[in-house]
Amino acid sequence: MDKKSLYLIIGVIAVVVIGAVTFLFVRSKPTAVQSPQPSPVATQIPANAPTITKAVMSKSIDAKGNATGIATTFNAKADKIVYAVLSLKNITKNTKLSYVRYLNGKYVDSKVALPTKNNITTFYFAFEKGIGDYPKGTYTLNVYVNGGHTQTLTYVFK
Repeated sequence: MDKKSLYLIIGVIAVVVIGAVTFLFVRSKPTAVQSPQPSPVATQIPANAPTITKAVMSKSIDAKGNATGIATTFNAKADKIVYAVLSLKNITKNTKLSYVRYLNGKYVDSKVALPTKNNITTFYFAFEKGIGDYPKGTYTLNVYVNGGHTQTLTYVFK
């Protein structure tokens, strides 16, 4: 047998072996199984679930914690404290109220709070500037009840 025939036989064997290995590899890969989508009934929120019925940004609050200066644009120099005021329903002492805040899409901070009483109807997070001005830009505040996202507030400091 000459060298040319020998190389041809080795080439054919290599192609057959590579093809068989590829076939076995592809065949042994698990196929993705699509999980069933939850039914709309299963995802409904119970009527007595703790909820945030309304959320606003405010320049000021009254003695009961209600928003008195609702705004979405604030002055970076003049506004010293701004508030995220939440109107609540079915809140208990064990309810976690939290937020995650972003400035121009970048994470700023987050906080978790637990109300001290049952059945409160208003709660607020206060944001007080430190030394200097607030950083200017667009803020996004995602608000959560027990870890579930409920509201998104967008406000601007100019």
